[in-house]
Amino acid sequence: MKKALFVLFFVLSLNTLGLAQNLVFNQLFALVEQKNFFKTKEIYELKKKDLSARDQQLIEVFIDNAFNHPESRTRESANFFRRITIFLIRYSLHYTEQKRIIAASFSNIKKQKMLPVPLSQHSNTCLLREKRMKCRIIYKNCIKMEKDKAGLNNLKITSEKDTINFIFDTGANFSTTTLSTAKRLNMNIIPVDIEVSTITGETVQAQLAVCPMMYLGKIEIKNSIFLVLDDKGLSFPQIDYQIYGILGFPVIEALREIQIGRDGYFVVPKEETEITSQSNMAMNGLTPLIYIDGMHFTFDTGADQTILYNMYYKENKEEIEGSYKSEKVSLAGAGGAKEFDGYIISKDFHVMDKTISLTDIQLLKDKIKEDETVYGNIGQDLIKQFPKMTLNFDRMFIRFD
Repeated sequence: MKKALFVLFFVLSLNTLGLAQNLVFNQLFALVEQKNFFKTKEIYELKKKDLSARDQQLIEVFIDNAFNHPESRTRESANFFRRITIFLIRYSLHYTEQKRIIAASFSNIKKQKMLPVPLSQHSNTCLLREKRMKCRIIYKNCIKMEKDKAGLNNLKITSEKDTINFIFDTGANFSTTTLSTAKRLNMNIIPVDIEVSTITGETVQAQLAVCPMMYLGKIEIKNSIFLVLDDKGLSFPQIDYQIYGILGFPVIEALREIQIGRDGYFVVPKEETEITSQSNMAMNGLTPLIYIDGMHFTFDTGADQTILYNMYYKENKEEIEGSYKSEKVSLAGAGGAKEFDGYIISKDFHVMDKTISLTDIQLLKDKIKEDETVYGNIGQDLIKQFPKMTLNFDRMFIRFD
């Protein structure tokens, strides 16, 4: 009886909202679930006239948030929030995914100084937004990056007490440091227990810390938030390598625009670059996405090599299995290394009217995370093919020159 009543209520509700009968809306939201905000935006601009005003508003929530402009519309009313919640539930999204999307969509809109969203025991997704962090950029900053033992780009972070090299990594959702480094930089440690997912799908324990003031070149950065791991969590004894800290997306976004040259300089301009082309960068929560060849990838300047994921494998399965032999591939991250079934392949990417041929790309046959929705992760092997790269978090573009 209860089941019958629920089904009746569900059907009546869908008819009332007009969601079940709108194929365009269903197509758009399927793309939102896949985190392909680029195609969502393209199709929405072409077919928005086929949507009701209410459905347009719903889709625009996700587009505005993905392209870093959630403030472009007023969405703070309780009634609208309830409609979003009901909408997500009726589309049978996993409970943790409902929380993630709602939190990501509304964390900026509510203009809270900081929104610590409780971590789900299932997804363990961190959703902090560093609202109190401030960057003071007086003039153009040119900072020479240094390569560490692993070949990753490092920037010097200075506090009143010390100067330490941190890895520059757009693929890091949060800035991260070790416990000993947090103490050296006089950070205020918040003793909470957080489980953080790593690239291998494993989890490690972390705390939080706030750095009251640090300097990146001449740029003042106040109240930046860090995940704090035990030193061994960022240690790789097999190659005698220790990471002291990682500058992640929230700090990088606050700089508005950064430019990185093949000459090894990290530039933060005083005035942003003008561009007329469409946005090719979007945000999935705190993770940058890049759009290449009609596919969406995470964009990770801290990764040495590009990696392709299960979605790419599924769409190209016949070609891959006919051209390559299956083998074990290894990924390393915080917490250690892990092997997966996959392939080593070659692929051409088309970026800025240039064909980039990459070899020895690791392709993972199976998903390594339950919520994996992208085609892969773009790393330094593609980035370094160009003399200069610009990332703009206001106009939302990644430009290669």
